[in-house]
Amino acid sequence: MRIGLIRPHGVEYSNEGHQDLERAAKALGHEIGSIFIDKLGIDLRNGKIELSQMVSKGHPERIEVDAAMLRHLGVVKDFEQLSSRVWSVRAIEESGVYVMNSALSWLTASDKLASLTLLAKKGLPVPRTFMSEDMYVAYKAVKEMGEVVIKPLRGAMGFGVFRVKDPDVAMHIFSYFTNLSKPLYMQKYIEKKGGGDYRVVVIGGKVIGTEFRKGKDWKSNVAQGAVPTAVKTPKEMGEIAVKAAEVLNLDYAGIDIAEDKDGYSILEANPTMSWQGFKEATKIDVAGLLIKHLAKKAKG
Repeated sequence: MRIGLIRPHGVEYSNEGHQDLERAAKALGHEIGSIFIDKLGIDLRNGKIELSQMVSKGHPERIEVDAAMLRHLGVVKDFEQLSSRVWSVRAIEESGVYVMNSALSWLTASDKLASLTLLAKKGLPVPRTFMSEDMYVAYKAVKEMGEVVIKPLRGAMGFGVFRVKDPDVAMHIFSYFTNLSKPLYMQKYIEKKGGGDYRVVVIGGKVIGTEFRKGKDWKSNVAQGAVPTAVKTPKEMGEIAVKAAEVLNLDYAGIDIAEDKDGYSILEANPTMSWQGFKEATKIDVAGLLIKHLAKKAKG
């Protein structure tokens, strides 16, 4: 089987993850290469979709794969570029290639408000969450909610995240986000049991393992220095994670869950997760399981 990893050209998003996937694919007898989303050519001709990419000087190379994995769409500068990249992945899907995770599922899951809205609607536990583009409305919400965590709506690895008690300090952060034309998204701060949170990894509707992540401060991201430890998945937590992946229509996901005195809360879902910390802690071959699941789905 020929597999394509969809990612931007010239940017090594989770390079170790790519290497893991390449090793796993080759070990399982598959061919694997990259589909560069920013080098992609989409030719709609006579009712058919033809795909090619230009990765070096010369003629475009035809893209002929049986399955693909959406790893990342890169850093986008405006809505039009995001839209074109999402619908470029949809064109790959419409050409007959099975893509994991699908473009629209990825788009929904990678947007914190969109994903938590769907999860909450299905009765899954999420923290109190608030968003507005009006910083005065957001200021009032902080006064009511108390201590909050302000996050980018589309972000990862704990970068650009603020923990704030004082609404006037929050107002300065809101002013910064507003000047960048960014929405103001926040969650009520949770006092986590054990001082950390969990990442439950789901592939093909099954929990393959769970890590507990504890940082030196309140952030629990491995990219921010948190230490991951393998733990047994509590039954309720596993059920929540599987249901979350199902609601968001994800083939695979890292579901981040916190526990406090009131129970479990889903912090976010990661449709293009990095698994190096998880792999180190659990010794589970995530890449191999992903390739096996992708091959199974592509064969129907």
